[in-house]
Amino acid sequence: MPVQEVDFPVSLLSTATRLSMTHISYKHGRTKGSQAKWFVILAIVAITSLTAPSAFADCAGREGDRIFLVSTRPVGCSTSITQLENQSYAAERISKQWIKSEPNSLLNSLDPNTPTIVYVHGNQVDSTSARQRGMDVYRCLTRSACDDRPIQFVIFSWAASKVPGFLRDFREKASRTRPVAAQLAWVVNRIPEGAPVGILGYSYGARVSSGAAHLLAGGSMNGLRFCEKSLTRPMRAVFLAAAEDACWIAPGNYHGLALYQLDSLLLTCNPKDPAMRFYKFVSKTGKPTALGYAGPRGLSSDISSQVRTVNVSNSVGRSHDLYRYLNASGIMRSAWRRLSFSDVPSDAKPTLAMAFN
Repeated sequence: MPVQEVDFPVSLLSTATRLSMTHISYKHGRTKGSQAKWFVILAIVAITSLTAPSAFADCAGREGDRIFLVSTRPVGCSTSITQLENQSYAAERISKQWIKSEPNSLLNSLDPNTPTIVYVHGNQVDSTSARQRGMDVYRCLTRSACDDRPIQFVIFSWAASKVPGFLRDFREKASRTRPVAAQLAWVVNRIPEGAPVGILGYSYGARVSSGAAHLLAGGSMNGLRFCEKSLTRPMRAVFLAAAEDACWIAPGNYHGLALYQLDSLLLTCNPKDPAMRFYKFVSKTGKPTALGYAGPRGLSSDISSQVRTVNVSNSVGRSHDLYRYLNASGIMRSAWRRLSFSDVPSDAKPTLAMAFN
């Protein structure tokens, strides 16, 4: 039976957070250092673990679309190609049913002339919720479509289920996004060469997506490299509430080759988002600013034109809820145009140069 997710009004979340802060100040006087940090982490966990109801999980796709699920959860944090090929789970949604298939053959079956959109979820998402939210994202995208061109939609499900311990969970998942980025690179590289690919990453999913683009461009992350030859293709991305350091996508940094792999990138920023505001406490060293807080830092002039940053603080407010971001004014329409390559004439195959027009 599908898991029923419960919506929690943002106004109540904000009120609860303020009341809790007041209680701590009253009970302990001047809260300092680790006490304050621990409370902030608790507040982030409480907020980010709440989601809106899944309204479209049982809906069928549009006529002409294909919907897939690729899960690397069975391999955990392994980056072994052999394990990924033999143990990953894949399925196609047909007549409201998930029909299991072999990952390589399923991905190889994608039409290279039809845009493929890959959705990468965030933290504290189990396998059932990954499917539900993936279907919700698909429906939000297609409802915002400015044309009826078909797409191939892939839900990428990674090992993001909640682990015991508030601070441990966030730090462990932050570390886990490194090998998962290599797993996503493996998935993207199984899509036929030349096929246009758009990636939509939310929160830690944006961090995974950025890392995958960096690896596909030939980069490394603390010694981790993608061991296969990266296939050439037009590739774009949309990052919602990106939970990664704001400087990472700048040249020479941790994900510094990502923008050389991506033709263009649409980012949301929201300085009111509590997870973006307190992202700095997830790091054990330093206090980095989140990419989803105020946008990228340190971009060189030759690649800054590839990035568009949209402030959604008025639409999303003090929330880190996926559905708030999906419903932010104009975001999904912009995401559709970018990820479906709908700005490219239907009789023309997307090229790298078209992404800049």
